[in-house]
Amino acid sequence: MRDNELAVRKRIALVGGTSALAVFLAVPVLTVFTPLFDGWIGPVGAGYVAGAFAIVFPLGAAFAYSRWADRWERRNGDER
Repeated sequence: MRDNELAVRKRIALVGGTSALAVFLAVPVLTVFTPLFDGWIGPVGAGYVAGAFAIVFPLGAAFAYSRWADRWERRNGDER
């Protein structure tokens, strides 16, 4: 793997991890300090919807990153 590819992967992993952490930590902060999640979406509280999003978002991001990495390797002929 070339140095520039490694730098791109590091940047994507760090930015993705940081954004997932920010979304995950924003839920309790917004729940405690603002009335934003006091509402209801149908029969479910908005806090539960935001919490579920904070759990599902990192999974989707990891899936998208793995697909991107596989395509990148196939394009550059780095397949194992």
